[in-house]
Amino acid sequence: MGQPGAAQRGVRWLVALWIIFYMVAIDLLINVVFHYPRDPQNVHASFLQDYFEYGRSVEGKLAIMTRKSEGESAPKVKGGWLKTDKYTLLPRRTSKPDEVLVALYGMSHTECLWEAMQKLDKRYLVRGFMSAGATPNWAYAAYENDKGRHEADVVILGVMSDGVSLVTSTTGMTAYFDNSYPYTFPRYRVKNNQLEASYPPFADAKGFIEYFYDNRKWEQYREWLAENDKWYNPLLFRGSVSDYSAFVRLVRRAYSERVKQKIVKKVCDDNGFIDTSEEVIALRAIVSRFAESAREQGVVPVIYIVNLQGQGDRLFRALKPVLESNRIPYLSTHIICPPDDPRVYLTENSHFTEAKDMELAKEMIRIIEEELRQGKKQADLAKISQ
Repeated sequence: MGQPGAAQRGVRWLVALWIIFYMVAIDLLINVVFHYPRDPQNVHASFLQDYFEYGRSVEGKLAIMTRKSEGESAPKVKGGWLKTDKYTLLPRRTSKPDEVLVALYGMSHTECLWEAMQKLDKRYLVRGFMSAGATPNWAYAAYENDKGRHEADVVILGVMSDGVSLVTSTTGMTAYFDNSYPYTFPRYRVKNNQLEASYPPFADAKGFIEYFYDNRKWEQYREWLAENDKWYNPLLFRGSVSDYSAFVRLVRRAYSERVKQKIVKKVCDDNGFIDTSEEVIALRAIVSRFAESAREQGVVPVIYIVNLQGQGDRLFRALKPVLESNRIPYLSTHIICPPDDPRVYLTENSHFTEAKDMELAKEMIRIIEEELRQGKKQADLAKISQ
């Protein structure tokens, strides 16, 4: 009786070994056939090369895209940084009586808006700061960094519905696992009704490269992330030999989606954004402080609320209390672009169609001109009363 059992166990082991052999063979084949370009300047990977690369750890992706100088590194290493000299190339003040200088801070949807505004009315000069997938805290930090460098008539803060849960992130490396943008931004917390900031140890590409190539500094940065970034996850972030396995990369990417959904569900449910969540509290404080700060400088603040496809007006509803209580001007895209209508969005990304961007720009210009008229009227009345 013992011999057949031993034989059966032997067969099972043989089958298991063959399965392992074929899995390893397939894994190796995928890595050879869909080998991801190791040249950081090569940004033309195929769909399947990208597909099998997305699950590589953040540090694994950084190792491919980063070299010891900005010039040698991949383009995404250079973009989105808050510490930049870009502002020196942007208009600082108006030069004609009828011109209006507008400073905008936010994600790519904000850039689409300002491009449409300039097409509609040449009187509008734009001082725009944009980053791919910019979170509300990135946008607010960009505004804070730029404050005092210009004499804008209006400042616009762009926020999108997908960005609310990301308010507790501090870098594109954690906020966007698939792409792992290295740019960083502060973490804002509300303590004793005050908005407090925790700043990352580097804010430009040069600083990032310095930290990345210094093991001691990079370990310090990991510790900073663990303390300040709710989206930091060592299993997703830290590099290891598992990065060489295509199967592990696929599993890791699936895990990243699970981690993301776990965080998002604590911020938003079927009824909309959860008022008591840390993210909504921080976002409202950011919007309130942005408007207060702008008004202290005699500048008109406007909030540009971007509601993404299928997400309804939940972001507008979350911000409505602070907008109304502080009388902050705003443009919420759901008014012109119904979030449940796929025809108002481009098929390749979350942007609105060009026609809808023009409608949004027209409405934004109307809001700005109304606010500037009201401001002038109040100033004139103040002079008369004196």
